[in-house]
Amino acid sequence: MPGPARDSEPFESVADRLPSRPVGVFYLYVVSRSLAFTVPIYVVFYQSRGLSLAQFGLLEATFTVAVLGFEFPTGYLADRIGRRNGLALANALGAAGAVGYALAHSFPAFLVAVVVRAVGATFSSGASDAWLYEMLADADAEAEFARVSGRARALGLAGQAGAALVGSRAYAVSHVLPWALDAAALLGGAALLLVAVPSEDAESNQKNAKGNKKEVQKAENDSDPDSDGSDYLTPSEAVAVTRTALARPGLRAFVAYTALFLGVVSSALLFVQPVSVEVLSIAPERLGTIYAGLTLVSAAAVSQTGRIEEVVGVEDWFRVAPFLAGVGLVALLAEPWLALPLFFLLRALGATSRPLADGRINDGIRSRGRASVLSTVSMLRSVAVAPLKIAAGALAVAALPRMLAALGAVLLVGGGALALWAAPLSVGRESEAVRASTPADGEG
Repeated sequence: MPGPARDSEPFESVADRLPSRPVGVFYLYVVSRSLAFTVPIYVVFYQSRGLSLAQFGLLEATFTVAVLGFEFPTGYLADRIGRRNGLALANALGAAGAVGYALAHSFPAFLVAVVVRAVGATFSSGASDAWLYEMLADADAEAEFARVSGRARALGLAGQAGAALVGSRAYAVSHVLPWALDAAALLGGAALLLVAVPSEDAESNQKNAKGNKKEVQKAENDSDPDSDGSDYLTPSEAVAVTRTALARPGLRAFVAYTALFLGVVSSALLFVQPVSVEVLSIAPERLGTIYAGLTLVSAAAVSQTGRIEEVVGVEDWFRVAPFLAGVGLVALLAEPWLALPLFFLLRALGATSRPLADGRINDGIRSRGRASVLSTVSMLRSVAVAPLKIAAGALAVAALPRMLAALGAVLLVGGGALALWAAPLSVGRESEAVRASTPADGEG
């Protein structure tokens, strides 16, 4: 099925309407969160501080559980304090977590650092997509969400590739230097937000007020009878908005379907380092080059997100991508050497699929409370990935290829069952019907 209809005017005229300065700041913000200098060395770093692989698995599970627990509260706070402040706080907490890692010499200390960094990640998960979508909506260019989000992720991945090479070299100089570089990049991103967009939310409110304030308030009150007309949500309102958004069967099924797919991909990619070393006999010092290659391939793929949405369509993409990932994982039972090219494929599929899924979910959400709803979606994704990581860690002790094949089987069986019983890919038609029958926020 073809992707969503676009204006007949060429893309260049749409691009001319994009708010270039805020979009540029968004790109730089994504890069600041993507410069993970510690990615190719973090398992080795844990071991240098006396941690076992079992403790490493527990730290990963703790991060996922912390994300799960803090997603909705931080999404609500992001709606209250504003997108810019929420994103700046996300970077500040991430930097504090990086410093904590560098200073930690015991398992409890690493646990504290993990929780701090997880809280920071939750402040970014919903607020960043909400900020971008509403910024584009102000320019009547929300149809470009997947394109802009995909380009931002491509830039982030390109930066991550360079950071992987630098990080492995920095680790040879000092074990704490990669963590210091992580912290510096995150703090730089926070400073950029505070300086470049000091009143972004206030300016957005002023634009709405200059429209037709009475009609805007009437439209909002008509669509939300319990609302008092305030731009901010009370906790009970945030819960109600989220429940209403996810009560639609098509959207709920689409969230579950994509959560399973992205959860399997995330769990499989967690084992790039042990599979490379133990199964493929790749020297540890070459891991930086492998991670750089992985991110560059992902960046090239995700840069085509807009074209995929336009030519292939979101529905057809999510019919094919999970199937390819599942079959590739199961194939490792017969040919373990396929693991390395499969990791490249999984990184590309995961990085490209996330903005496509987020864009489709955004289409079915009203602007009021958007960050709360998107944070809940991220929370549901964590629900999917947490047990997968625990099970994968347990199975990996026996045989890594079998563990990866088991993940592929879960994706094929679970995704197939959802596709047959819940029709998750009907969310596109459902969202179009909702938009046609309900006035958007801020319209009279």
